Amino acid sequence: MKRYLILLSFIIVPMLASGQRYADYGIFVGGASYMGDLNGINPFFSPSTAAGGFFRLNFNKRWAGRLSGNYVTLAGNPEAYPNLPVVGFNPDFPSALMDFAVQAEFNFLPYMTGEDQYARSLYVAGGLGYTMLLGRGGSFTIPFGIGYKFNVTPRLAVGAEMSFRKTFTDQLDNVSSVLGNSLINNNDWYSVYGLFISYKFVKFAADCPAYR
Repeated sequence: MKRYLILLSFIIVPMLASGQRYADYGIFVGGASYMGDLNGINPFFSPSTAAGGFFRLNFNKRWAGRLSGNYVTLAGNPEAYPNLPVVGFNPDFPSALMDFAVQAEFNFLPYMTGEDQYARSLYVAGGLGYTMLLGRGGSFTIPFGIGYKFNVTPRLAVGAEMSFRKTFTDQLDNVSSVLGNSLINNNDWYSVYGLFISYKFVKFAADCPAYR
């Protein structure tokens, strides 16, 4: 865990220090759902809550880097799957976790926060993350998703995103058995979905000709 935090610091500090004029900050609010032994296919199973914030650095109109952190709760009811051969589960398995991710965003259309001529785009995101299972250790994750964002004012943008987290632990649901031995089934997943709003505090890129 300590080595992971040191690695993150080498990524985060340069982004925060050098990219303010191309950066925006945001908050995210939405839901989250567990996917694993008790739910193999439904990304909206037993929806719970997710909320957090992010820092986005726009490298150009197609690519951006994003750092995010969310507080996520997961819940589910194994009684909804009476024929599932699992052992030793809790009928109600609430799980609280902290979700951290470093991701790259690719915009399908040219996009830049606050610029009218590049005001909206569908995008995909993917990268590397870490999930802290509060009270039960943690796991590296592979986060990926799709979203849509558009400018509302010269500094304000809003959007929506649907993403997934592939974990490397089988303990999100407190269930020890698995549906199979494949990489997909042998570890738990969770989905995070919702709305976000972002704000560009420093707008040199558009206001000052020296930065064009």
